[in-house]
Amino acid sequence: MIWRHLNFFRHQAWLHARVPSVHRPNCGIRKMTVPRARAGSGFTLLFEALVMAMIPAMPVNATARQVGEHDTRLWRVVHYYVDHALANTDTKDVTRVAIDETAVRRGHDDITLFVDIDQARVVFATGGKDAKTVAAFADDLTASRRC
Repeated sequence: MIWRHLNFFRHQAWLHARVPSVHRPNCGIRKMTVPRARAGSGFTLLFEALVMAMIPAMPVNATARQVGEHDTRLWRVVHYYVDHALANTDTKDVTRVAIDETAVRRGHDDITLFVDIDQARVVFATGGKDAKTVAAFADDLTASRRC
């Protein structure tokens, strides 16, 4: 298998390794997981950490140019970690919420943020700025409290 690693000065670095397959009675033959990379990402964990550290400071497209990758590959990394973080977010203690809406771009692309006031963290974000956004937040909050 091949994984993209951190650049060596201005040169791209790639890790090449043979990954053994193992036979599992219930699952069939599977490749073993390796500690240096997430399965299926094509990047090492260090490369993904660099990308996730850069993205809050600049747009994904600019980050992609800096590291020499296509932005759609980086968006997959971002979505994986954001989805993982959202799945592990506990909203059971949320009692007070602030709502803020802002324009993503000039025009009509709006986003609404729902913020836990007591812990100063975003607990939900969605496109739009109408009553459907509040209903979506209520549905998400109700679903997360069922567990």
